[in-house]
Order: sequence, then structure tokens, then C-alpha cells
Amino acid sequence: MNSQLVDKFFEAMSNSDVDTAMSVLHEDCVNHDMGSGQVMSGIEENRADMENWTNTFSDMKVEPLNHVESGDTVVTEMKMTGINTGDMEMPDGSKIPATGKRVEMQGCQVAQFQDGKMIKSSQYYNMMTMMSQLGLMPE
Repeated sequence: MNSQLVDKFFEAMSNSDVDTAMSVLHEDCVNHDMGSGQVMSGIEENRADMENWTNTFSDMKVEPLNHVESGDTVVTEMKMTGINTGDMEMPDGSKIPATGKRVEMQGCQVAQFQDGKMIKSSQYYNMMTMMSQLGLMPE
């Protein structure tokens, strides 16, 4: 059941439909981005993070490849693709200009649910892979 909510969340992100993605989140949701080290707490911080991703990568697609569900936890192997057409906001507030380059990376999300909403999530992906594909560091 909760894996269907993960699918809804990823589909919404793939369609740049931040409002629908937000509808899956619990008002007290805490999101850990292990690639950047950021922690987003609550609706507004999570909305800002989602908007940053969808603005940074046009045609971003997040595809669930495999779910493992146990109790209130869903672990999802995923693939993200997109073209960097918007400035990338860094954790310190600085921005890296768009490169126009395409990225494709694999990752994993561990999500916990409460009352039918995502209350906690952690995304694991290799930031170095993304930065290399964007031409921002040697491959």
C-alpha cells in the first residue's frame, strides 16, 4: 500500500507537480538528502527542496525500479534522469549556473509512513556521479 504512495510521489516529481508530491507528505515530514547533506523539516522546507530539483532539471524523471515494503517502511531503488536547464541551488545558498547537460543516476529512498503519509525519508545517491555528468568535476 505505501509503495503505491511512493509511486505517486515519484510520478508527481516526474511531472513537476509539486502540489501532488506534497500531498503525500505528512505535515511533520523530515527528509534527509544524503547526497547533499541537507535535512528538510516540515512542509515549506520540503516544498522548497522539491521546487529546486524540478527547476534545476527540466524533464526530470524519477523511476522506481524496485520496492521492498515492510510494515510502515518502503525501500525503493530508483533511477533519476534529467537535463540541467536551471541554476542549481547549493546548500549554502549559492547557485551553479545551468550546464545544459543530461544526468542519469541510480539511488535509493528509505521512506517511513504514518497515518497514510510519508513522515520521514532518506535519499541515497552519489553526488560525485551527478557533478561529473554535469561537467563540474573530472570524471
